[in-house]
Amino acid sequence: MAFNGERLKKARLYRNMTITELAEKINISKQAVSQFEKGTSNKGPISPKPDVFFAIVLALGFPKKFFEEYDEYDINIENTFFRALASTKNLDKKTQEIKTELIVRLYNFLNEYLDFPVLELPDISDIDSEDMNIISSYVRDYWDLGESPIPNMVKLLESKGIIVSSFDVNNKKIDAFTQIHKIKNIEQICVVLGNDKPSLVRRNFDCAHELGHILLHNSLGDLSLLENEEQRELELQANQFAGAFLLPRESFFKDLIHPTDLDFYVQLKKKWKVSIAAMIVRARGLGRITNSEYQALMKKISRKGWRVNEPFDNEWQLQRPALFRKSLELLINNNVLTNRQFIDRLSASGLSLNSCEVEELLSLSKGYLADSKTSIKEVEPKLKSIHHINY
Repeated sequence: MAFNGERLKKARLYRNMTITELAEKINISKQAVSQFEKGTSNKGPISPKPDVFFAIVLALGFPKKFFEEYDEYDINIENTFFRALASTKNLDKKTQEIKTELIVRLYNFLNEYLDFPVLELPDISDIDSEDMNIISSYVRDYWDLGESPIPNMVKLLESKGIIVSSFDVNNKKIDAFTQIHKIKNIEQICVVLGNDKPSLVRRNFDCAHELGHILLHNSLGDLSLLENEEQRELELQANQFAGAFLLPRESFFKDLIHPTDLDFYVQLKKKWKVSIAAMIVRARGLGRITNSEYQALMKKISRKGWRVNEPFDNEWQLQRPALFRKSLELLINNNVLTNRQFIDRLSASGLSLNSCEVEELLSLSKGYLADSKTSIKEVEPKLKSIHHINY
């Protein structure tokens, strides 16, 4: 089968490698790698010789067949919302974009077997206000959430048709991000949550922050063209939306009985499942504390070491995406597909991946898709029937 240079580029970016790094690893020139990715040289079409191809497979850790396949359909990346867009290296952004594209392809493969929740987002374009209290209240009303705490934002996003995954992004500047795709003119949205600094309240806020981007900034066009100040403004808006959405104005305001008592926020955290720091920011935004009271509370947080680790952060179980795990369980438990058949049919559809990669991308436990080990009994000798023994 013909070598697909575009797949080589995707595999390289997936591994967060530059052309130079890959060239050095497999002992060929940068020019050769570039030509293989483009599929052409000044002498015409080009592909790696068998020994170089084998070295590529070993270096990048993808199945050989992956480099010989072609995508069944195109995915257009409309936008990707990174927290620190301006300071995040382009290679790091590309790595996460490629991983997210594969997650979306896996989602669409599973969608051939299962009915998933449809994308259900409120249209806020007619709201004649930039007040996040008004916008977040409209979203809560649209989804019939009332003003109660939301203990699991991951579950909420999944129930509204948003694809959610979580894995180690291995980058301090990328806590979570959202990627918006168009497939055959149909919009699909994927939120990726980093496992690098996990806590229940942080994950809740990350999800609400990403929801803010999805609702507020989806129509802005190419974010990379924005000035740094404009990008910071988008992040501020997403944070303000998250605070207002997780801590509704009326009900949270009523709960702020002792707004200057830090220990009181510890008790509120149990109810609202939002960080103490975020609740203090919200209290200031609602006018329940002054700027000087806000600063005094934040200094106390620093002295207690709570900026890194707050009370309950190590006790509460992290919310994890469940849609992919439940999908595989449904297929396997109903004898639709075995673990091996899932990987094989995925390959037959034009996407050959190792099971360990699929496990990471779909937030499955390590070894979930591994082949069942063949059971081999230990050899045990048996006594013969002895009728008589001659001495």
